[in-house]
Amino acid sequence: MTFEMSRRGFLASAAAAGLAFAPRGAFAADELVAATFGGTWANVQKQILAPYFVKRTGASVVQSPMLATEQIAKLTAAKGNQPPFDVAMLDEGPALEAIDAGLIAKYDPAKSPNFAALNPKFQGAYGPAITMQAIGIAYNPKSVKTPPTSWDDLWKPEYKGRVGITSLASTLGLAFLLDINRLAGGTEANMEPGFKKLKTLLPNLAAVSANFGAHGALFQQGEIDIGVQNFNFAEELKAKGVPIEFVRVDTGTPAWKTTMHIVAGALKPELAYAYVDSQISPEVQGEMQKSPWNVIPTSSKVPYAGLVAQQIAKTPADLDKMVFFDWAKVNQNRAAWTQQFNRDIRV
Repeated sequence: MTFEMSRRGFLASAAAAGLAFAPRGAFAADELVAATFGGTWANVQKQILAPYFVKRTGASVVQSPMLATEQIAKLTAAKGNQPPFDVAMLDEGPALEAIDAGLIAKYDPAKSPNFAALNPKFQGAYGPAITMQAIGIAYNPKSVKTPPTSWDDLWKPEYKGRVGITSLASTLGLAFLLDINRLAGGTEANMEPGFKKLKTLLPNLAAVSANFGAHGALFQQGEIDIGVQNFNFAEELKAKGVPIEFVRVDTGTPAWKTTMHIVAGALKPELAYAYVDSQISPEVQGEMQKSPWNVIPTSSKVPYAGLVAQQIAKTPADLDKMVFFDWAKVNQNRAAWTQQFNRDIRV
């Protein structure tokens, strides 16, 4: 079934449920500019969120893929002038940085009908959490015969020159470093145990990707056999026929919230609210949870199902069992850690 067919179905369901949609053209022929992440996020928001938003508002949207750290840099450079985009999409660390810098506006629930249906822990004062991201190990089952169970498996001699990780510009790479640091006795204020451990991985490293999209390409091209990966990114690759499997590590699954925000001084604030509210609608979240996307929903109206329920969480309480970090403390040293990583680790 193509997306166009399923989109008609869930839009019809939304109308039947009484969800209010602005009449076509109500926002004139406006264009919204929204940041997104690369890889799976760029794909799923283009194929599901954008058509839903266009149908809802009659407006158009340009979705610009970039890392959260790149969004912060662009908004900071433009502060006091016209912002380069109206909607930001951030992970927890960069979101706190954006709030402190005054780059994003407080979120008004009155302008977002679907906000009230979010589980309370996903209702942020500066914008809703649109998903949880969970990471583990992805591997090629053709070359890795024994499924890995822990981060330590990445250090096995048989994977010399076959392991892939991402840089600290990506939350994936930073969360991996934070977790091996935790297991080595470090804290968010002391990353030295983690760096010491990571240096011993150098013989096994084949590549350090700049972002999720580039990291996924390494698996597709067979340049790495095993490495750190995001759950739903790995499952999208598998659905495309890439030989890849995803496993959660036995020491706890690192996870974080991904949020959406109205940029301070947004040129199209009404459209921005419609776009964010579309992302947290049960219709969009329900579609995004389906394969090949497997995006973890945050709306209480969308029960966990499919691979999300099988591999990640059957109830919201299951998410609470994951491994979380103090991103406010992380932000205090992230720049210095990135420099250290680029100097000592990046290959």
